[in-house]
This record gives sequence, structure tokens and C-alpha cells, in this order.
Amino acid sequence: MSAHSVFDGIKTALVETTFLALDNSETSYDAVIQFYSAEGLPKMDLMGHADPYFIANIDDRISYTSSIQSNTGTPVWDDEKWIVRNIPFDAKLTVKIFDKDDEKIIDDYIGEFSIVNLINYRAPSMGHEIIAPLFARHNGYFHLSVYSMESAEETKHLPRYIFDGPCRYSRHDSLAVGRLTMLNADCIYSTWKIQMKRISVFFKPQERQHWNKKYKAAQAIFGDGPLAVATKTTIKLAHKTLYGRTLKHNENGTLTNADDLWKLVFADRTTKSIKPCRYTYVIDNNTWRFSETDIQFFADFASKHALLANGSEYVRYAGEFHLRPKHGWANCDNQWANCDNKWEIVFDNGSGTYAPSPELLINLKDLLLFNFPGLNIVTYDYKDPELKKSLAALKEAVENNKTSVSTIQNVVFSCSNSV
Repeated sequence: MSAHSVFDGIKTALVETTFLALDNSETSYDAVIQFYSAEGLPKMDLMGHADPYFIANIDDRISYTSSIQSNTGTPVWDDEKWIVRNIPFDAKLTVKIFDKDDEKIIDDYIGEFSIVNLINYRAPSMGHEIIAPLFARHNGYFHLSVYSMESAEETKHLPRYIFDGPCRYSRHDSLAVGRLTMLNADCIYSTWKIQMKRISVFFKPQERQHWNKKYKAAQAIFGDGPLAVATKTTIKLAHKTLYGRTLKHNENGTLTNADDLWKLVFADRTTKSIKPCRYTYVIDNNTWRFSETDIQFFADFASKHALLANGSEYVRYAGEFHLRPKHGWANCDNQWANCDNKWEIVFDNGSGTYAPSPELLINLKDLLLFNFPGLNIVTYDYKDPELKKSLAALKEAVENNKTSVSTIQNVVFSCSNSV
């Protein structure tokens, strides 16, 4: 056995031992944190009020970023709930409030507060005082509630600080990239980020997919030398362009099941139809990120998966997926408005950058079903001939879509309402 393989074996054993040790440590707790509102926030611009949002974290181990509330000193966050399992008794919650400014590189910092005794939380009568670090200035009050309990048998063996819902999505529309890709009449290119529950249960930390050292494009990003550094910097800037949160071009919401996924994510906002297209995706430690695959745009980058992963050397999983009617495109041909087929998502592991193991495709399916009950999922290894057949049928559907726009616009959600 080589020295390299021995080292890898020791490293894996240490990770696994640490992972198990966390599961068997002292008493753990589950917390449900409900964020409500703030009041008395200062004006941060010459015109109008602040555009506040907050970032909460527990022990710097897990974080939550809220939606942005526009032009208000008294923001209200509806349905912003955060469930975290298996945290220690002395867990500390810190909440930092910011003012979003699309014209600035860095958002203005309003202030923060901390809750040291999160498990035995008692809400102050006036709310939590928001303190700005400079001269300890008072910048308003923040309101939330915390419900905590000792972890049940079902959850006490989960990894520490694991996110357990609700699943939330955000969509960012880039006009600049949209003009480059011209994928739709509105010239908008959308990228999606979905927070998913218990990713570390289905994809263990020791099973992370490392970048593929045999892949030339990956070597250009993660290798040594100034050229690789420059390439990674470009990728990170492009990632910020694709996923940067803005006031005008962002959408947020909660997903509870497969029906929500079809209606809120995969349906065209204008026609309410399912668009035949192909997506590139990565799953990282906390989220499922994806965007429509466009050869013209991604050709300018060494790796579309590294772009979605923000230049990370590891992902939990990666590949491509596409949508298709469960019983075939032929049954919907020229009869879109009356189509009663169910839809399904076809996932593969087609990523040269990370070369994810096909053996983990079943983990991917289980993760998605856990988060979106009722979702129809098919998985293929990227070498599978059945995947090539499915992509060929998709390509034909895309061409029909281009030549039958008026018909496609009549497609309502009858195809996916029954999912």
C-alpha cells in the first residue's frame, strides 16, 4: 500500500471517528426559531428608509439569511422559521442586521445582538436591542421566539447543528447574463438556490466529492500557479453575478412538497407551463444550486459546476438534470393544453470537474424525496444509454417548443397539477 493511500485512509478514519463522536456526546437539543420583526431601524440613505435583512448564526457553525424587506424602518418577516437539530446546551445565537444596497459592493451594517442562553430563552419585553459596534449606538429592537426541547431518539444521532427546515428557495434574475444567453424573450437568466434538510445525513462529510485531478479543466482551476488563481478569481466573480442577492431581481419562498417545487420553481412565470430544458446542478453542504445549462454562456468558463459551487474544491454531489413527462413527450405533442401526464426529473452525475460516484445516485434520490415528498425522480449514470435517449427526446421537445410558441403559451399547470 502506498504512503498516499495510507494517509487517505487515516484521514478518512479520523473524519468518521469525529463524526461518530459528535453523535454520542453530551445531551443535545433541537430549536425552532421564529423571526418576526424589527422596529426603530435608522435611515441608512439620504432618500427613504433602510432595506433590511439579517444573518443569524449558531456558534458560527450554521447560519440563516433572511429575505430583504424594502424601504422600511419597521420590517416584518412573514414565515421566517429556522429549525436546527442537535445543538449543545450552551449554544449561542447571534443576529446581525444589514441594509441592502445594490449600488455598493458591501452592504451597510446596522447592528447586532446575541442570545447566550438559547435553550432556556426568555424574550425581553421590548425585544432585543440592536447595537451598532461604533460607540455602542442603539439602532432599534428585534423580535423573535425560540422553542427548544431535548433531542428525541430520532434526532439525537443526527450530525451536530443540522438544518431541518423549512426548505426555502431563492431565485436571482441576471439581466446581464440574460442578454448574453437570450434564452427567453425577457432576456433574463435565472439561477436557483434551495436550502435542503439533512444533507449531511444522505451525503456524509467523509463522502464529499473532491475535484477530479484527472480532468484538465479542473486542473486549470484548482491546480498550482498564478493562472489557476486568476481562473478561480474569475469564477468567484461570475458566481457573485449569478447568485448575488438584490432588491429588484430576487424572489424567495418556502417549499413544502413536490407540488410547490413544480409550481414555484419549474413553472414559467408567464405561461405557467413546464419548460423543456436542461439544468446544471451542485449540492453543497447546505443547498441545492442550479441554473439552466447554456453552452454559449458557460463556454467562457473552465467549468460550469465549479462556477455554481463558487470555486469550491469539494461538493456533496453534482451533475445535470432535465424535466420530462412521465409517460413520454409524444403523449403531449400538439396537445399541451389537455395534457394530463405527470412530470418527473431525470438526474445524472455528469460533472467532469467533480466526477461524482454513480453509487451515490441513490443517496441523491433519497435526499430529494425526503425534502419533497411525492417527487417523481429517475437517476442515470452519465454513461447510461437510456440517458442519451432521454436527452435526445428532450432536444426534440426543445425544437418543437421553439417552433410552437403560441401553443406552448397555452400550457397551463394541468401537466404538473397531478404530480
